Amino acid sequence: MNSLVFGIETIPGFTENGRPRPHYALVRVSDRRIESEEKNIPLSRLLRIIDTERPAILAVGNIRDATADLAGLYEILDELPFGTKLVQISGDGIRMDPVAKIAERYNLRFDKTNPMEEAKTAALIASFGGGYELLTYEDVTTLTIFPAGPLLRTHRRHVRKMHEAVQSRSREIEAKLSAKGLSYLITSRRVFRGGSMTVFMVKAPRTEVPVSSRKSGGIIVRVSGKRKEKPAFVSLSKKPAYIIVGIDPGTTAGIAALNLDGDLIHLSSSRVLNPAEIISVISGIGKPVLIATDKADIPSGVEKIRRAFSAAAWTPAKDVLIKDKYELVEGYLFSNDHERDALSAAVCAYRSYANKFDSVRKRMPPGTDFDVVRAGIIRGLSLEQIIAGIENPEEAPAEPEIIPTELVFDEKDEHIARLEETITKLRKLAGSLSEEVEVKDKAISALQKQLVLERDAREQEVLSSEEISSRDTELSQVKKALHKEERRTKNLRVSLERMKHFISLQAGDGCTALKVLPLLAKDPVKSLDDEMGIGEEDILYVLKIDGWGKSVVRDLAEAKIGAVILPRLTFQRAQSQNLIEEFRDAGIPILDGTTLSPRVKGKIGVVDTAGYEAALAGWKETQVVYNNEKKLGQIHGMVDEYRVLREKDVREKGIDPDLVFEVEKPEPEPVPAPKREKQTFMSKPERPEIEPAAPKKEEKPVPKPKPVSKPAPAPLPKKQKPVPKPAPAKKPDEKDSEKPASHVLFGVLSEYRAERKKELKK
Repeated sequence: MNSLVFGIETIPGFTENGRPRPHYALVRVSDRRIESEEKNIPLSRLLRIIDTERPAILAVGNIRDATADLAGLYEILDELPFGTKLVQISGDGIRMDPVAKIAERYNLRFDKTNPMEEAKTAALIASFGGGYELLTYEDVTTLTIFPAGPLLRTHRRHVRKMHEAVQSRSREIEAKLSAKGLSYLITSRRVFRGGSMTVFMVKAPRTEVPVSSRKSGGIIVRVSGKRKEKPAFVSLSKKPAYIIVGIDPGTTAGIAALNLDGDLIHLSSSRVLNPAEIISVISGIGKPVLIATDKADIPSGVEKIRRAFSAAAWTPAKDVLIKDKYELVEGYLFSNDHERDALSAAVCAYRSYANKFDSVRKRMPPGTDFDVVRAGIIRGLSLEQIIAGIENPEEAPAEPEIIPTELVFDEKDEHIARLEETITKLRKLAGSLSEEVEVKDKAISALQKQLVLERDAREQEVLSSEEISSRDTELSQVKKALHKEERRTKNLRVSLERMKHFISLQAGDGCTALKVLPLLAKDPVKSLDDEMGIGEEDILYVLKIDGWGKSVVRDLAEAKIGAVILPRLTFQRAQSQNLIEEFRDAGIPILDGTTLSPRVKGKIGVVDTAGYEAALAGWKETQVVYNNEKKLGQIHGMVDEYRVLREKDVREKGIDPDLVFEVEKPEPEPVPAPKREKQTFMSKPERPEIEPAAPKKEEKPVPKPKPVSKPAPAPLPKKQKPVPKPAPAKKPDEKDSEKPASHVLFGVLSEYRAERKKELKK
């Protein structure tokens, strides 16, 4: 048998174009000894060396180190010759360990940064029987034999020669397959220009077909297998792995298995396992060398299992306490107390041998399988005996055989066996019933939880419906208020910009800023006030007066604006609609924009300051005249009303008109009348109520007036106004503004009362 082993490891490299193109470090090992080493070998040369020397094993620490992707892996596998296995040292694809940790089992040390050292370690471990073979093909392999190139010459002699070469190579391959006893199906057919092709369909995996891909004599043999969806790994060592097993017997049996490194590889519990089934489960895991329990006295069921495997027994000095069990299994995952007890027993048994394993490792020669040494130590063998058995397998003690799973008891134990069988059946029945009860309990619990949740949801829905509706209403109101405030904020920003612009215009040299009012009405005034504000001393430029009212004038008067300017046509229309008088009564200056020529842009404008001040001064002069005329008109109206009332009394009470005379007011208390000017604006005042007389002053004797003869009384025409009595002359030092109109009214009423008293006395 070929014992040549190749160990390879990649060395990163690049082509001239900068593309990654790794090289390989190659180590040859034969009979567990290093034969040669080569470095920086390209892949093409490596494949030629493998095809030439045909090693039994091509070992690599990790498949990913040999190729970057799956396509490269299949390329290497297709080029491997028959009988060469690709072996991965680090694990089986599921449980992966570093190469350094696996090397420690064989007491090997190497530099992890040196590819040559790692290739050497992989080759040695594979030669010792470690590692896992990579299987990538199904149980069907295709062999194709055809000419190396197209038949450029169509001469019959050449075509016949190539056909005979294909047939000859096909007969050689057929002989090899028949010698191996493999089943196959052969097909031969003609191809381009008279050539031929032979195809073999072999019912065997790629690694078992004694043919490899090659090219020789103008004929190509191509071997291709049906690839698996996922590569599989098979251990090179045919022996089962050594394990330490902890068992917790009882109605529910717990099983825990550790490898000799102390790693947990199996943990389970079941209610329906009898001893034979427990033995079967443990056999599928590995080969137990130590059976452990957490009781000081080993239970009979555990003892029977131990004898079945001929394994060593381990029991503690005293029963393990529960708190100690939790300390032992800290860091492991378990489902119940039975798994905990079994795991704690296995861990405690491993720890009892850990120190001895460490001391033996230092004395173990390199290349020795540490698992075999540890198994021998547990069985009670010395290190020398174990090493001698490894070097001379013929002289090594035989491995203990496992007793068949069907245990045979003595006649004395027949009754016990029948009882145990009955107990087993009852346990199965109880287990099935308990499982059914658990299922129903879970269903009941789930339904109860669902019922509680539905009730809570219904109550919550009932309780929160009103609250939700109120919150929704409140939320909608808040949203409306928010939108309103946002709009208001936006309008305020626009107004602020306009006001800033207005202020900047106000600060200009020789110009006065205006605020433009498009229409003299309440809504435009309010809109302008909201946008820019209407304050004291503001000047408004009113474009239109359609629909004006006295309330608008009052609002502007309350705002104490500075003045109102009207365009020429609008000013003329205002004169015809008595709007000028309303503004004069309110004390608001109203100016004609014809001479001012204001300049307007949007809602802001400017007017020349000098022209505005001149127009305002002229208005103030006319306003003084207007006020004086208005006061004089009020006084004349009161006097006329007095005369009408007196004549009415004369007619109604039958007083002789000849006896009616006018009384001149005494000189000491004259009532000065304002200087009468031309009356342009007159409104008929309402009839004043008679107020209580003023406090009496010291009366002086009044001389009796002489009667004045008058013509027969005749009714006055409706439109004729009596001539008022001329007012006494005003003293030269008195001013018109010192006596208001109310003083004049009180004087007239006093005179009227005095005359009425005299008439009544008569």
